[in-house]
Amino acid sequence: MKHLTAGILAHVDSGKTTCIESMLFLSHTIRKQGRVDHQDAFLDYDDQERKRGITIYSKEAILNWKDTRINLIDTPGHVDFSAEMERSLSVLDLAILLISAQDGVQAHTRTIWDCLNHYEIPSILFVNKMDICYRSKEEILAQLQEELDGSVIDFEAPKDVLLEQLALVSDEMLEEYTNTSSISKESIFKAIKDRKLHPVLFGSALKNEGIEVLMDLMSEYASDPEWPEDFKARVFRISEDEQKARLTHIKVLGGTLKARELIENHGKADQIRLYSGTGYQLVQEVSAGMVAAIKGLENTVPGMGLGSLEDLEAPVLEASLSYELLLPTMTDRSLIMAALRLMAAEDPALKVENDDDSRKIFVRFMGEVQMEVFQKKLLDKTGVMAGFGNGRIIYRETIKNAVNGYGHFEPLRHYAEVHVRLEPQKRNSGLAFSMNIPRDMLPLHWQRTIINSLQAREHKGVLTRSPLTDMKISLIAAKAHQKHTESSDFDKAGRRAIRQGLMKAENILLEPYYRFSIQTEVSVLSKVLFELEQRKCTFIPEQKSESMMEITGRGPLRLLLNFQKDLAAISSGKAQIRMENDGYDECQDAQMIIDQIGYDPESDLANPASSVFCSHGSGVNIPWDEAEEMMHIPIEQNVISGSWSMNSGKVSDQEMKSAFEKAGGSNRNLKKAAAKEFSSKKQKQKKRTELSKDPVSIRERFDLPLLLIVDGYNMIYAWSDLSILAKTSLAAARKELISRLENYISFRYGKDATLMIVFDGYKRADNPGSNENHGNTRIVFTPTGQSADAFIEKKVHDLRKSFRIIAATSDALIQNSVFAFGASRISARELENRIQASDNQVSTLIKRTF
Repeated sequence: MKHLTAGILAHVDSGKTTCIESMLFLSHTIRKQGRVDHQDAFLDYDDQERKRGITIYSKEAILNWKDTRINLIDTPGHVDFSAEMERSLSVLDLAILLISAQDGVQAHTRTIWDCLNHYEIPSILFVNKMDICYRSKEEILAQLQEELDGSVIDFEAPKDVLLEQLALVSDEMLEEYTNTSSISKESIFKAIKDRKLHPVLFGSALKNEGIEVLMDLMSEYASDPEWPEDFKARVFRISEDEQKARLTHIKVLGGTLKARELIENHGKADQIRLYSGTGYQLVQEVSAGMVAAIKGLENTVPGMGLGSLEDLEAPVLEASLSYELLLPTMTDRSLIMAALRLMAAEDPALKVENDDDSRKIFVRFMGEVQMEVFQKKLLDKTGVMAGFGNGRIIYRETIKNAVNGYGHFEPLRHYAEVHVRLEPQKRNSGLAFSMNIPRDMLPLHWQRTIINSLQAREHKGVLTRSPLTDMKISLIAAKAHQKHTESSDFDKAGRRAIRQGLMKAENILLEPYYRFSIQTEVSVLSKVLFELEQRKCTFIPEQKSESMMEITGRGPLRLLLNFQKDLAAISSGKAQIRMENDGYDECQDAQMIIDQIGYDPESDLANPASSVFCSHGSGVNIPWDEAEEMMHIPIEQNVISGSWSMNSGKVSDQEMKSAFEKAGGSNRNLKKAAAKEFSSKKQKQKKRTELSKDPVSIRERFDLPLLLIVDGYNMIYAWSDLSILAKTSLAAARKELISRLENYISFRYGKDATLMIVFDGYKRADNPGSNENHGNTRIVFTPTGQSADAFIEKKVHDLRKSFRIIAATSDALIQNSVFAFGASRISARELENRIQASDNQVSTLIKRTF
């Protein structure tokens, strides 16, 4: 039979478990369909899953449909367990994305879709719960195409319509359709595999409607590719059986694995099990394309490659908050740490930090549900009921410029030297590692040893001791000793090399961001926008109806914590928000955060940047800024000349004398002077870094006449009284705004100033736009296709040499753009405050006069 590994993915409550039950029932794998609400679903056998009614752990089921054996991977749908879902993607041939017809595309649906794009997993969409949906197929399909991908195509459409839609997917399919009036299945399935085409089907899993059509399509898509002959496998899950035996869940991607066979570095495959729910079948061999659980392997973790397969890159989805684990008095910490290590092996996303100095344990979580599940699991394993402290933000660090780092580790009878190149990578790409040393310079096994040791560690930055990310670490040179080099020596030298490079680089602090979507009544829009501005968010408001607005945007998690509760309070329940993780981006208050944390990288003994050299039988610690000139490999070449080994691991007496003089002793005054000079350089570098993060100040041209250019509707919907008036009459709100602005500019700047108010007309069909002049006031309605933002940006550019311009808008992108052209910028809130202050001044003058 053909083999297909398919994952079922969905936002929570989309009917994923019900869909699997329907598949198993229709394929005669089970005799009776279970239900989540009845707590008898085939794959939700964990106690916590049944009590909560959600899937927590990925699990496998096997069914036969026609000529295909389908390995179903059931993945969690709750956002707190996204990391468990992501790990399963590495073994999928096909993803089935379930979407609730009632809810459509939700926040977590987009997160799943982004992951499928990242891992390039072919996908079929199944719209569930059509039996209770008020929306039509056409409405749902339009949303899928708009919010996910334009190549989502209804495979239930009439044949002629379907062929026309398929012909638009690619030039090859269009040519085939033009020549033959049809499109072959091979072309269709190739387009699905290349993610150029995403079929969508409609039905109801609870009533078994559309499920057979879905399985037919899955079976037709399945094929037996050409697998490599050598053994390869991907680990995607670690679990325990009822006897607490450790199980490694793998998908074989090449060759075969036999029972009792030895897997290098991981032990012997004592048993090979094919799981389906809680039951399993023992087999003597598994071949490429099959999914199995292996008993007897050690030191395996999800994402690891077995055989000749490389390990996976860092996951896309990671927790952004860390919590202190609060333990009862007299708790055995060693018992807790042993349990935590086992739990972390099962779930690598469960990052555990044991701070020996403070005697505190910190654990990272995606959300409250994951915390509760963790708490119960720890109680079952240790009998200890743990609590949690307040969450703290997990920052990350990267670099702005490429730099080389050098590390040397040579205490008595040890030797290793490592040179690395650190290069910034695109945001949220994680860490990448590479080897660029010729094999004749350093044996391959040593190169792999260095890379493996660097990959195994979580490297810390030098700003706040936060984890490094978005960086490529390349091994460019290394040296070993024939007799004295051990693997741990390269580990210590490699870590020192990375730290030494970081100390020289321009470092950047990153913080987690959330993207959000807010549905709010117009009456409270100004309050919501003000709160978002205070939290330094970027956002775009869009009117959905006369009374409702939608605000989409993103902002720092640090400032959005508890925003859901605050939003409900300030809007009196008239606004709702959906938020989801949007990766990491540059911290807006970096220097403040760095000062608050107060980390000193040169005092961090656990992460040294200095190097250790040998002199007269003992190791001498050389500071990072002095070690470079003492390296044994020529730095200017960054290659090893001659043999990879060396006969002497010692520095000459003359070199050590120079090093001692620099480090202290008779030249102490010189050292103080050098330290002072270095401190001065650091201060200047810090100053430059701070200035580079702020806008460059622009010298205003007061010899030029003033132009105040205002985004009209931005003001109306941001000012509370005008937004209320606009609900009754938008024309009256425009008239009132114009009157206020004319009074303000006349009183504040006099008759020589010019006022330009721009109203957005780009969404109105067949709108030619208009311009009206009233003295020094110009009223502009933009034409169809041109937004007020675009008009303002162009005008600022065109008039920047003729006027001293002030642009009033709350759009952060336009603010930055006009600022780059030399204009001053103020927000809607700031302009309203200035007008109110001006009105107060006028009132005071009137009172004094009369």
